Amino acid sequence: MWYHKKMTSTPFRDTAKQIYSQMSNDYIMMQVGSDRARSHGWWRNLVEHGAWKGPGGNRVAPPSPDALKGIAKLFGTTVEQVEAMIAADWYNVHPDTEVSARALRLSSALDQLDESDAEMVETLVRRLSKG
Repeated sequence: MWYHKKMTSTPFRDTAKQIYSQMSNDYIMMQVGSDRARSHGWWRNLVEHGAWKGPGGNRVAPPSPDALKGIAKLFGTTVEQVEAMIAADWYNVHPDTEVSARALRLSSALDQLDESDAEMVETLVRRLSKG
């Protein structure tokens, strides 16, 4: 499983780390996969050090608004979900409810399902989570 059951304080970094591992540990692929929203160096610093931290005197600043669409594409979620992840990682602002980074990322897609499909997904998830 990728994520903790409860939302961590770093859902943006957690998602980036997971994508990094899926992309054969290649920061350049993350740069390209986000439509060059951020440089490969920025992705490396974020994954290895986290928000506001970096090697030496470097800082990993939050992405600018114009980068959100490309990051949402890379993360496979919406711009709004990326904004929520940024708020958590960089500003320690979390939603009122505790949800995992995975649930946060999938919420938009789940909300677009019709009721019968949502029930089917819920049944499948509940069955798979018992094992």
